[in-house]
Amino acid sequence: MQTTTAADRLSVLVVENDYAVRETVVEGLRDSGLVVEAADGADGSIDGWRGDVIVTDTFASPYRADAVVAYLNDLRSRFGAGLVVLTGHNAASVDAAQLPADAVVMKPFDLEHLIDVITAVARDRRNHNPRGTDAA
Repeated sequence: MQTTTAADRLSVLVVENDYAVRETVVEGLRDSGLVVEAADGADGSIDGWRGDVIVTDTFASPYRADAVVAYLNDLRSRFGAGLVVLTGHNAASVDAAQLPADAVVMKPFDLEHLIDVITAVARDRRNHNPRGTDAA
């Protein structure tokens, strides 16, 4: 029988500026067994986070604004984690392939679907960059 440790569990950072959405997502992900940290997007304390997947909303409108793309690129370069974007912008389905993200989930979303997406992104990232081989 294989034992699951905290190190084996997926670690997720939820960066969401809407407090109610952030707390709901964090609680749901934790209840599913994920290790979760949260930030409001302006929180410098996340700089030391190292984990598997960042879940964030896009914070800006229109959806393809340069500021959104720059923000997502910054998250990717600072953390080297998978990136899942939550958005309610209608253009997301058209522009998703152009975003620097591993997946785009439309709001409103089903929590189980979000967990499935996070798991798939993390599994893909781990398969391409197994733990212990991360660049420092």
